[in-house]
Amino acid sequence: MAQGVMKDILRNLVGKSCSIQTLKQTSQDLKPQVVVLTCVEATAGRFLFSSLQHDAVVLCSPGNLIPHSKLYGREVLGSEVASMEWACSQGSLEHVIVCGHSNCQILDVLGKSQIQSASDCRSSPFLSWLTQHGNSTLTRFERYEMDRLQPITFQGISPKELWDAYVDPQCHWTDQDQFSQVNVLQQLQNVSSHGFLKPKLKSGALQLHGMWLDSRQQLPYLFSKEQQRFVQITDNNIDSILK
Repeated sequence: MAQGVMKDILRNLVGKSCSIQTLKQTSQDLKPQVVVLTCVEATAGRFLFSSLQHDAVVLCSPGNLIPHSKLYGREVLGSEVASMEWACSQGSLEHVIVCGHSNCQILDVLGKSQIQSASDCRSSPFLSWLTQHGNSTLTRFERYEMDRLQPITFQGISPKELWDAYVDPQCHWTDQDQFSQVNVLQQLQNVSSHGFLKPKLKSGALQLHGMWLDSRQQLPYLFSKEQQRFVQITDNNIDSILK
């Protein structure tokens, strides 16, 4: 029984033609247009994978966190940043999507991590990663909790480029889901801090998107800078929310 999943994987491989030359050609042909940063929890990934029709690089991390560029030279940034730089170097990258989701158990751990002892974090790669790279989200959320009707201000590609976000003015979502949405927006700031992306971002050749999935109802939301909030995606509003 324990080997059932692995047996299915191996059975699906049997009979597939996959030579070294084929793999080499496939690698050469890959020109990613999209980088998706999503959570390692399965719900968000499965929902997004089914919709990707263009060459895409999908990066999964706990809580869809990506390290800020200020950690260069001081900490190990992890493969997420390296993979994103590689995709950018291919010359065809047009979109980076940060995707969070409702009921994120990993971010729930982050929200409770303040009570974790330092020794717990040192002995756990997971807790260490989460507290180190999620601290900026915690700080943002603490400020947001002081007055939830006020917008949160985030930084773009320079200290002078600022944008505002209203997270849940209708008080529709749980604290846990509001925390997840704040986290998506914070990761957009982290992504835009990386120097290898700045030329494309400044020219408009590359666009950043914040997406959030209501996994209970399978409804996707996209952050609209024009409307300053997450907006449910429908067939009728795609053009307007991409402005």
